[in-house]
Amino acid sequence: MEKTHKFDVSFWRNSKAFFEYFNQQTQLLTQVFTEVCNSFPQKKLQHFFPNAKGCKVSKGNQLDGFPYQVLDIIRDFDLQHGFNIRFLNWWGNGFYIFITYGSETAKYYQNIIPSHFEGYYLSKATSPYHYEKVIKESEILNAKNFGSEIRASNHFQIWKKLNISEDIIVTRNSLEKMIQGILDIHT
Repeated sequence: MEKTHKFDVSFWRNSKAFFEYFNQQTQLLTQVFTEVCNSFPQKKLQHFFPNAKGCKVSKGNQLDGFPYQVLDIIRDFDLQHGFNIRFLNWWGNGFYIFITYGSETAKYYQNIIPSHFEGYYLSKATSPYHYEKVIKESEILNAKNFGSEIRASNHFQIWKKLNISEDIIVTRNSLEKMIQGILDIHT
C-alpha cells in the first residue's frame, strides 16, 4: 500500500460500517477463543505440563501495522523448560498456530516432534515473537533441520498457517481437537 502524507477525511467519515463489522468479527473470535480456553482449565493443562499457567486471550492493534488476536495455551515462556501453544489471528495476514519449546523441553521431546507435526514450518528467527521474521525465516520441518536447530537455539518454534471454517462451532471444535492432539503427544 502506498503511503500518503494527507488525511483521508472521506475514509474517516465513511468507515463506520467497516469498523462495526470488524468489531463484530473480533467479538466472534474472542468468543471462540474464550470457549476454547474454558475447555482447557489450568488443572487439566498441568497434567501435561506442571508449570502451565492456563490460557489467555489477548488482542492488540499494532503487530507490524495490523490488529491481532491471540489465544495462548500453557503459557510457560521459560527459555529452557517452557512450552506454549499460540493461535494468532493476524488480520490481513492469516490465522496461525505457533508451538514454542524451551531448549530443554525441545530436547526432551526430540523423538516425537518431527514425526507428529507434518506440514509445519521450523522457525530460524532469533525471536519467537517477531512473526514477520518467523514466517520469512522458516523452512518445512523435517528430522534433519530439526536436529541441527535443536542444538543451535535457545528456543525452538514450529508453526503452521491454518484455514479456519466460517462456522464458529466447527472452528472451535477444530481448535480444541488440535490442542488436545498436541497435548496428547506430549504425555
